[in-house]
Amino acid sequence: MFQSVCSITLYDHATDEVFAACFERLRGLDAMLSMWKTDSALSRLNAAAGTGPVKVPPELAENLRRGLELAELSGGRYDPTVGPLVKLWGVGTNYQRVPPASGIRDALALLDRRGIILDSAAGTVALPRAGMSIDFGSQAKGYSAREAGRILASSGVRSALVDLGGCVLALGSHPSGKAWKIGVQDPFAARGERGERAARDARIIGYFLARESLVSTSGIYERFFRADGKTWHHIMDTTTGYPVENGLVSATVLLDREENADGPCLAALALGAGEGIAFADRLGAAAVLLDREKRVYLSAAAKENFVLTDASWSVAR
Repeated sequence: MFQSVCSITLYDHATDEVFAACFERLRGLDAMLSMWKTDSALSRLNAAAGTGPVKVPPELAENLRRGLELAELSGGRYDPTVGPLVKLWGVGTNYQRVPPASGIRDALALLDRRGIILDSAAGTVALPRAGMSIDFGSQAKGYSAREAGRILASSGVRSALVDLGGCVLALGSHPSGKAWKIGVQDPFAARGERGERAARDARIIGYFLARESLVSTSGIYERFFRADGKTWHHIMDTTTGYPVENGLVSATVLLDREENADGPCLAALALGAGEGIAFADRLGAAAVLLDREKRVYLSAAAKENFVLTDASWSVAR
């Protein structure tokens, strides 16, 4: 789940105990919600697909409930049961490849969010058919950042940044009292080598003014491979079974820090510029969508707190 540099920066109450509590929680959630760890609670649920209800941790049930809500709000373009497609393509793994059309058809047939039975009272989840699998790859970072924020706030921290790679929680305000400036990366800028240096040197096209906020980005430029003369990225179109192709290259969403902006940014990207902005407006989210023509699409809330700084980009009218 966490395949990038994760950092927590505290501007007050910076003690070893606070850091330790945060990272312990992050490691625990990674071990619980990762589809790629064979011993995780999510993997055990996926392995039991088609066999009946499975007892799950409350955190897993909460993420599934929210994922199903987003699926309905996005008309299925966001779908937590996308696991079979994600595994089939394997983007970012050592077996990534363009799968055969028959495999894509079989994987699409296993996307069945409406067949899931989530029993909150019993704390169980039932996946109706063998082969189904849930993927929280587009939710878990945001959820984990939110949990870290809760630990920090309960420890008395008033000013902090939690950066989980593409997902940033801004607790309180900058120590100066001003809003945090959370940058939106230029998706066309050269990344250089991955890791801490790449994150530090990334070029931005603008920034959000953020207080008590969670900001998440989904982009087609971070995980991809090239085959058959084409670039294939990791964000799947749940209607075709292939990577999304709608002209957008990234979506960044800002919500209150008690909300998870992770799923909404992927949903907005999958929906495309027009529907993605309408989706963000329904959520009351500040959304910035970027397309291949270097146009910037802003939701109503983003027009209030996003500052465009790169003159090579233009706001779509």
